[in-house]
Amino acid sequence: MPQYLFSDSTYTIFKENTRPRLSLISVSTENSAPIFRSLHSHEDCASILFVLEGSCICTLEAKKYQLKAGDIACINAGTLHGTMAAQKKQAYKIMGLDIKNLHLKGLPPLHLIDNESSPILHTKDYQSMLTSYAVILLDLAPLAASPQAAQTANHLMHSFLFVLYKLIHESKNDTKEDTYSLGLQIKEYLDQHYLENLKLPEIAEALHMNTYYLSHTFKKATGYAPMQYVTQRRIGEAQNMLLSTDLTVTEIAMRCGWNNSNYFQSVFSNVVGMPPGKYRKAWKSK
Repeated sequence: MPQYLFSDSTYTIFKENTRPRLSLISVSTENSAPIFRSLHSHEDCASILFVLEGSCICTLEAKKYQLKAGDIACINAGTLHGTMAAQKKQAYKIMGLDIKNLHLKGLPPLHLIDNESSPILHTKDYQSMLTSYAVILLDLAPLAASPQAAQTANHLMHSFLFVLYKLIHESKNDTKEDTYSLGLQIKEYLDQHYLENLKLPEIAEALHMNTYYLSHTFKKATGYAPMQYVTQRRIGEAQNMLLSTDLTVTEIAMRCGWNNSNYFQSVFSNVVGMPPGKYRKAWKSK
């Protein structure tokens, strides 16, 4: 019978005296909470999205990626991100992990990747192993209130990160994108002012370019028209407030740049696929 002797290694990928903590596990399927999340960010955790079945479209900052089964999106703290189904009525299953107190060696706190690495990983030879971890984590998720289950899930998350760390370094992208491109300069302006009463001519005037050139450049860089992007940011902020506060829909509309609650609800329904109140109930009833 084969026997395998493991080394007594103290190797770790975590910075000395730090241990990451799994704070949340989520799962999206066509029969559960809606997959759509508009652009939003988390400042207190890094996040992992692992597509187990089907496919989805993931937006990171202002770039869209299509993910299929076996793909992982690595999301550093503070990174704007959003997800949506790749096709209507398509079966999918996506696991999300939010990780606090993460500090990988050689990276800033709450970072999974550096600026030179692709945020999208194709798991390839590691897919079976990572899927096994994911299945157990999802089995443990309903038991999150149990200290024993929480500790087990945390150890599994550490194992998941070890494999992911190896995969990231094997997949390292040697090409560095120009972070100072004109498209990203436009994005930075929109990110700073999206809650204001923005109009395209005023944006163009502030950035000293004509409206056509601004729209064309931003669309080419991000896949969004400028005002579409503003709407996505506002909807993302509204989703965060619906899930994390008890503010009324009208109050949220006002805080997210809409002066008319009915119009906000109409836009929200068109983008998300359901009204704000129903969206809040769908997530809070999980």
